[in-house]
Amino acid sequence: MTVIDAHALAGKGISWAEPQREVNYDPAELVERSIAAGIDRVCIVSPRSADYPAANQYISNVCSRQPERLIGIAVHHPQREAGRIRQMLDAEVKSLGLRAVRSDGHPTRELLDAASELQIPVIYYPNRKRGAGPGRWYHMIASTYPHVRFILPHLGEYCSETWWGHMEALDLVRRYPNIYLDTGGIGSLKYLELAAKELPPERILFASFAPELDMRVGVESIRLLHLSPERHAAIMGENMLKLLRNS
Repeated sequence: MTVIDAHALAGKGISWAEPQREVNYDPAELVERSIAAGIDRVCIVSPRSADYPAANQYISNVCSRQPERLIGIAVHHPQREAGRIRQMLDAEVKSLGLRAVRSDGHPTRELLDAASELQIPVIYYPNRKRGAGPGRWYHMIASTYPHVRFILPHLGEYCSETWWGHMEALDLVRRYPNIYLDTGGIGSLKYLELAAKELPPERILFASFAPELDMRVGVESIRLLHLSPERHAAIMGENMLKLLRNS
């Protein structure tokens, strides 16, 4: 079984998680922690940045030094970088070897058209008002772009701040075959248990959100589900591997 962490962080910038602050995540330390946790490969994305082309180049450089361990993911801001995303993303995928894109802001047609053409997954966690779930931000894009595979982090709700965020995420997966959920940063195991019980196992991706959170805890949370060997292997890496093979 190959274990792939679908969502971890590397490099300098502003944290995705609250409280927002300047961070500098050491990729060498991330690899060391992944080995200790029994994780074979880690998908890394930069923190928020004012210069995503430079941040994406950094991610590519880091991955090129340990390609057997690290998988790079680009980040772009669809509104701030409007008119340039298609060209930049094309080069980052074809020349820099990045395998997916995280959207820092609601995905635009420009970003989604580029992702569709490049056949790469789009990671999107809506920057919503407190108390609002992810559903209203996903219905239109998931239905309009059925061939784009979307990854919704944190099972739809970072640190399980609201129960309805998780419920909306589960409903999105039931409704749209192109939406996947990652397991990083969930605050309550009961929502992960519910997802494992009610959703197809091929739509759930193991993730740790390291180094904000502990990789070992992420691995243990999946073990505690007591899944069959086949379902456990699918969630822990096979599902992400299939997504990346298609990109």
